Amino acid sequence: MSRSIFRKRRSITVGWAIVVSVAAFTFFSTLSFAEDTKEYTFGSGSASGIWYPCAVAMAKLINENVPGYHVTAVTTPGAARENILRTHRGEMELGWAIPDFINAAYNGQGLFKEKKDILGWFQSYPAVITIAARKATGIKTIADLKGKKIAVSTPGSNNQLDSDNIIFPSHGLFPDKDYKSIKIRFPEAVQKMIDGHIDAVCFYMGIGSPGFVQMAESVDLNFIPIEESAKAKIQEMEPAFFFGYLPKGTYKGVNAPVEQVMMNYSLFCSAKLSEDFMYKATKAVFENLDYVSSVNSAFKDTSLQNVYKGMTIPVHPGAEKYFKENGIYRTK
Repeated sequence: MSRSIFRKRRSITVGWAIVVSVAAFTFFSTLSFAEDTKEYTFGSGSASGIWYPCAVAMAKLINENVPGYHVTAVTTPGAARENILRTHRGEMELGWAIPDFINAAYNGQGLFKEKKDILGWFQSYPAVITIAARKATGIKTIADLKGKKIAVSTPGSNNQLDSDNIIFPSHGLFPDKDYKSIKIRFPEAVQKMIDGHIDAVCFYMGIGSPGFVQMAESVDLNFIPIEESAKAKIQEMEPAFFFGYLPKGTYKGVNAPVEQVMMNYSLFCSAKLSEDFMYKATKAVFENLDYVSSVNSAFKDTSLQNVYKGMTIPVHPGAEKYFKENGIYRTK
């Protein structure tokens, strides 16, 4: 064998050795990273909603500020209920929900046949249970809704159950006895209101909902206030509810503040998460609230002062530690 051929083969051998060494280093470095990094999942809702982009933003903050963890936000067609069930099964660690769902899940009531292994994280921005009627119907009070057709969302949805089981019964009106409960999605309800096929709607929505904007711009509406006499009954049936005002000018036709039922959307977590992680994750989010709000303006109403407002289950000790450090204590 000539020295030239020998040198060439030796060069090839050394080259392959370097390639193999680099590949091995990359493989074992990646393996080491995978072993050292805990992967967590953050459940939200539909891709077109508010929960998903806010979950993506919060996951990014956690990833950048809490070493050793990587959080991935995912869409969930079943939203709150799916997030709770998958967290209980160990498929998720963080999630969005609504307060009465997490209360029922924690206590094993209603739709949840057994107690779920979850804890509260914090309460976020408010949803308003907005009741609006076509002005042409003459409806100005909830009592005026008797005999009318009211859209309340899809069958079995939280919106439908709360409307038909809490909001209207607290005012002495019962579905399919005193009014016709129309079980359809909100976009369909908007169109049917515009077309005059239904008389009123009752839907959870953030303040300034595009659907209500469209409705109010297309047909004259009356926004219907909650009656003072119904408040105690409403809160007895659902402690997570509180009362506030739809501000003047929110929609065309809102010429003065309108008192409505409200609730703050909830974030929750697996009860199995460590105190250290939840403390650091909470710190990462609350020290960067402006960033999450820049992703969706609805989140701007999230604040340290309201983290317990409407929270009906125990909060994770790690999150609670951060809140206490910042002078926020649970009062009841």
